Amino acid sequence: MKKIVILRCLKSNDVCTGASCLQAFYDRTGKFKVYDIDENLQLVAFFSCNGCDDVRFQNQKGLEEKLERILALNPSAVHIGICTQIYNKSTGQKQECDKINEFSKYIQAKGVNVIRGTHT
Repeated sequence: MKKIVILRCLKSNDVCTGASCLQAFYDRTGKFKVYDIDENLQLVAFFSCNGCDDVRFQNQKGLEEKLERILALNPSAVHIGICTQIYNKSTGQKQECDKINEFSKYIQAKGVNVIRGTHT
């Protein structure tokens, strides 16, 4: 069985229910197409970053603890939600948040596959 984790932006909590990510997971659509519809998957975590502007973010201990708890689940992959992309005024394009990019590198360094995207 493959264990899957979804990471989303804390700010997405203002408007996002998570329904599109979950529907894509169960239907194997969007970035979940990489898994066969009959493949045995388990969604073991659906979590948010601590936020870029949050005072808690300045104290890395809590964030590191959260990431270590995710890694202790031994996930096969962590899917990064589209909500983690921000608009770059200078390029006119969306790019992944710097903090989410750091998390992704940390997770990959621990041997876990990181897939950018969920329902899109």
